[in-house]
Amino acid sequence: MAAGRHSTNGKGGGLRVSMLVPLFFLFLAPALVGASTSEPKKGGRVVSIPLQRSFNRNSNILVARRNARSILEKKGKALMQLVPDVDFDENTHDVEPDFGQVRLTDATDTYYYGVISVGSPSQNFTVTFDTGSANMWIPGVRCTSKACLQHNRYDHDLSSTYQPLNGQFAIQYGTGEVRGFTSQDTVKVGGITIKDQPFAETTSEDEVFELPDTEFDGLFGLAFKSLSSGGLVPPMVKMIEESLVDEPVFAFALSQGHRSFGELLLGGYNELHYKGELRWMRVARAKYWQVTMEGVWYGNGKLNLLTLGKDQDIAKMPLDFLMSALADNVPVVSNREQAKLLDGEDRVKAKLKKKAKESDPDGDLDNKRRHPPVDKSPRLKKLLPTSNETSPETSAIMDTGTSFLLGDPTTIQLISRIIGADFRTGDMSCARLHDLKSFWISLGGYKFEVAPEHYVYRDPEKKTCSSAWVPSYDSPFWVLGDSFLRAYYAVFDMKDKKVGLAPINMPLRHF
Repeated sequence: MAAGRHSTNGKGGGLRVSMLVPLFFLFLAPALVGASTSEPKKGGRVVSIPLQRSFNRNSNILVARRNARSILEKKGKALMQLVPDVDFDENTHDVEPDFGQVRLTDATDTYYYGVISVGSPSQNFTVTFDTGSANMWIPGVRCTSKACLQHNRYDHDLSSTYQPLNGQFAIQYGTGEVRGFTSQDTVKVGGITIKDQPFAETTSEDEVFELPDTEFDGLFGLAFKSLSSGGLVPPMVKMIEESLVDEPVFAFALSQGHRSFGELLLGGYNELHYKGELRWMRVARAKYWQVTMEGVWYGNGKLNLLTLGKDQDIAKMPLDFLMSALADNVPVVSNREQAKLLDGEDRVKAKLKKKAKESDPDGDLDNKRRHPPVDKSPRLKKLLPTSNETSPETSAIMDTGTSFLLGDPTTIQLISRIIGADFRTGDMSCARLHDLKSFWISLGGYKFEVAPEHYVYRDPEKKTCSSAWVPSYDSPFWVLGDSFLRAYYAVFDMKDKKVGLAPINMPLRHF
């Protein structure tokens, strides 16, 4: 058993991909055939980020990493960014990982992919592991779209374990679509063998899946079954149902830096990959990994931008006046009631205590749920609720298949003004990075920091910067993608429907 790892099943050791390709999916909501996805309103932006397709890693890099790890181990240190060397079968180039461990390749901080195999004998594919969708699909050999021809294609005639399901399959994403039919076959991922796994093999794919934008072959959904198109059982759900993993949990550690390596762990989580305690948040609805969202703050300010952003008067205020109010914690006076802040810490505490007592009068809700462990850690920061108590709670989804941070346009416009970014294009000066402060997002009653290194995207080729805060015109909730999740070790519990976050134990790598 690897040190610090939870649950190894006793077997050996231990991107809706909304914008999983540079922002071409403004909001990825999987749907059955006939479902429509409305186009973004005028004023939205589409960003194209050129990528380069990667193949096998350079042997010199492997040697350097092996030497570095040896030195660290002699000193008794274990750093996540120096992952064990990946062994490739010389004939198939298949990965041989520890049980449940999938190594993820970072493609310029816009999406991540790992290796799976399908069929008997194995046919290998790179897929993006997406918590924002629930289906698995790979290109089929009968697909002649340019996108399919550029990637590995699955030939079920070569597999002795293939079985047809004879269902039609189509998912409409933000600006692209995949179509095909349903099949089932043996799927291997992270050393785990899933027999009779249902999935789709595509017969057509839109141009957004073409190179150089999309390096991965297919998609591996990790959301709940209720989101699955066609009622297909998601791979993680099937692993849990057949007791292929000891715990109904998976965890992401996303790296930062082009061609750096992160990790997806199936069946547990690794304590060595995070600092402090995990903050657990209940899933509001078991479809997406959706949690409540109370607000957004800039720096040490007490002004909730999520509330202020809904006030057009405030959004149009002179920038110097707005920045002064943010810096000095002075409430901005507006003719709208939503812009007024609750004053007095005692009043805030009283409201929070009253709400907690009403929802759990005996105070024993957490004691009834022991999986994952009850979080007894202190709150990161005191919260200020939104001023309009009668409005429905805002929510956000944790989405590894989304590159950036999507939110309502009015709040994003306010954020863009604060950081000096063009609202429509996201362009901004890299020189501003030194003057920017962190944002704080409150989720499930906790505040989580989003530092400038994470909310400003740096193009490694063009040496330019752009804001990772992106307006979404059709999303009913905020979408927190890789720009947010890179800062945290994220644990997803499918049994108790919880998400746990803790600061990741991995130094940032800059270009």
